[in-house]
Amino acid sequence: MRFLVSPCAYKGTLSALQLCEAIARGIREALPASEISMAPIADGGDGTLDALHAAIGGEFHYVETVDAIGRPVRAKWLHIDQTAVVELACASGLATLLRDNKLNALQAHTYGLGQVTRDALLTRPQYLFVCVGGSASTDGGAGMLTALGAEFLNERGQPVELGGEHLSSVRSCNLKEVKRLIDASGVSSIKVAVDVDNPLLGDYGAAAVYGPQKGAGLEHVKLLNDGLTQLAQVLEAEVGRECKDSPGAGAAGGTAFGVSIALGAEMISGFSWLSSVMNLEEKIRHCDVVITAEGCLDDQSMSGKALGELAKLCKLYGKQLWAVPAMAESDIDWKSQGVDKILTTSSHGKLADEMSVQAAAYDLCKL
Repeated sequence: MRFLVSPCAYKGTLSALQLCEAIARGIREALPASEISMAPIADGGDGTLDALHAAIGGEFHYVETVDAIGRPVRAKWLHIDQTAVVELACASGLATLLRDNKLNALQAHTYGLGQVTRDALLTRPQYLFVCVGGSASTDGGAGMLTALGAEFLNERGQPVELGGEHLSSVRSCNLKEVKRLIDASGVSSIKVAVDVDNPLLGDYGAAAVYGPQKGAGLEHVKLLNDGLTQLAQVLEAEVGRECKDSPGAGAAGGTAFGVSIALGAEMISGFSWLSSVMNLEEKIRHCDVVITAEGCLDDQSMSGKALGELAKLCKLYGKQLWAVPAMAESDIDWKSQGVDKILTTSSHGKLADEMSVQAAAYDLCKL
């Protein structure tokens, strides 16, 4: 039997590459004669750089910056020929805050992502990809833009503090320094790779749908949505075009909106882009079974995210899709969603590790 091992990362615990190796060990133990290929995947969120590097190589560059709540962190970006690829989750991600019990939905920001992006632009790439997803903040990308030189001012003409809770006080912005930086870099194309198709605002927007998983209560969700509304009004007036209703604008707490409106970036599907680069469809065509993984398998997994898109490809080519998520919602008929077999790897409050993933892969092969 021919297996394609194609997992996403378990945020904050196991990388997609670690999951690949653990799943492969489980398969070999259960079915020693099997052929196994590995293709770690991502959708613009956690693990995108690692999946891209595994597929086509490149050189990592490291930047000393801050995380979403201002703590020192070492982040990275990927340089491939004339292309720079930046991943939000490396600098401003949710995973480390969850691990450390430090969620702060109101004060979290994307300033670190902006510093990493600046570092990438200073190498004068021809193409820039900003991969958003797995964010801890709902700041509309204002923190990132501030790090790139933007000024967001309140009614007294004073700088507005970082964090989503302060966006409602934004009355004007100045993007001249951002434009100078972009022009000086010589970059000819900027794309923002998104992992969801939500608009920026409203019941299906960034704050309402994803704010709660970042620690926002109901009153916080309204505050954050109001702040994003004000930010959008100011930025769209400054730039002279609208973007807030575009599918994907709500990705990463609205960071996709900020990158698109202020940098003129085109929004693209992170999964579609990465799967094309790594020739994923061809790999699926030449296997019998695909085994994937994700930290938490829930209804959001099927909305533009990697596992949902992978399920569509498996259905297209008539391939079985098996999954070993750390956790999964039990009230969803996963078979109807395209997941033929599923075993979780975390139980009774114990975090999943490589041994539990290997055991789950073994058991799937024996079912």
